[in-house]
Amino acid sequence: MENNVYDQEIDLKDLIFAVFRKWRPIILAAIALAILLGGVKCAKEIMKRGDEDYVLELEEKYNSDLGEYEQAKSGYEWSIERLTASIDYQEKYRESSVLMKVDPYNEATAVADIFIQVPDPFQEKGLMVTTMDTADGIVKAYASGIMRGEALKSVSRQMGIGVTYLKELVNITTDYDSNMLNVSVTYTDENGAQKILDSLLDNIETLCFEIQTDLEQHTISIMNQNVSTVVDQSLADVQDKKLKDLTITKKSLEETKKALEELKEPDQPTALSKRSVLKECVKYGIIGGVFGAFMVAFGVCIVFVMNGKLNADSDLKGRFRLKFLGGFTDKTEKRAFSGIDDWIDRLEGKKDISDETMYDMLAINIRNLTDEETSVLFTGTVGDEALTNLAMKLQERLPNFQLKVAADMIRNTSTLQSVSEFDDIILVEMRKESRLRDIEKEVEIVSNMKKEFLGYIVLASGNKGK
Repeated sequence: MENNVYDQEIDLKDLIFAVFRKWRPIILAAIALAILLGGVKCAKEIMKRGDEDYVLELEEKYNSDLGEYEQAKSGYEWSIERLTASIDYQEKYRESSVLMKVDPYNEATAVADIFIQVPDPFQEKGLMVTTMDTADGIVKAYASGIMRGEALKSVSRQMGIGVTYLKELVNITTDYDSNMLNVSVTYTDENGAQKILDSLLDNIETLCFEIQTDLEQHTISIMNQNVSTVVDQSLADVQDKKLKDLTITKKSLEETKKALEELKEPDQPTALSKRSVLKECVKYGIIGGVFGAFMVAFGVCIVFVMNGKLNADSDLKGRFRLKFLGGFTDKTEKRAFSGIDDWIDRLEGKKDISDETMYDMLAINIRNLTDEETSVLFTGTVGDEALTNLAMKLQERLPNFQLKVAADMIRNTSTLQSVSEFDDIILVEMRKESRLRDIEKEVEIVSNMKKEFLGYIVLASGNKGK
């Protein structure tokens, strides 16, 4: 290897499963810290319940907060009721109002002028005799009578339009100086506008008789009747304002409902409620449990990253680009809830391969990678006994190969001298015990001697040559 700079990559999957395999201490730490933190909080709350002044202060504040909550809630509910009623009215108005259906850019309008003539003052013995001028009152009486009297009700019955909505279609302007009224009717079409105007004028005669009886004799003349189509921008503005008002009211209703939903009733102080005390204990217990589990998991991650040992079989393959020939399965003792450990193994994809099967697989891999009658050296930071046992088992399966062992070339000069004498070199290391720094030195030594490792084998942790 010419490049002696090695990248240390952390496999996230290996890190996650390293944490999973520590599920026992994680759960124990979570339970211990949950009991500790929850218990301390519970003890403090119980002590507070015995302080009468403290309890009295909490009661007063709670009652004050509760009063403010009830007042705010009542205000929101009243606003919702009022806004809902307003929306219902506005929607009903939009549906029933004829004025809202009139096209302001094609508005049918029927108009007529009503002239009221009052007799002139008479002369007596050459003098002009005047009485109280009732002309203004007569004009006003006609304007009021048309908009409020039986005339409008009669037209309402004829047209099938409610009086409230009919009033929006009729507009009366008065000219007291000229004793005239101008009656204007707005409708969706010219025929309808003319019909409403004619009905109003028909009722003028009845109204005239009543006013003459109550005020003074006079005559009326109807002039300048006309029906046409006009553009009425003011009506367009009115219709637009009505629509905006409805939109604003609906938005206000939504905001008020949201405010009511977000309004929270004040919690009863923990010193006044056993349930609240229990709630606080449970809450802090959960916090303690989560914190305890996190601390242990974080510690496992730190150890995994910083211990500098061979944690996973793929470490050497990713870091030193060596061929992985095979690895022996760690033997674990059966403990309580070992089914969870087995489930984690299956989840990680690990298979429980027997040692004999692994020896067979290693022999096949070596045979495929090199020629027969080749001399192969097994070396690494593991002990002589483990190396010797491995070589003996493989020699049985590779009778034509020359298999030798030499331990720890870093500290053993004889091993270092014998490296050049062999055709191939196989690195043997132990899971969770061999250190990556030592392995890196071995790789550099072999690289400096212009040789390469055929591959590497990982022994199970604790394997002393059994």
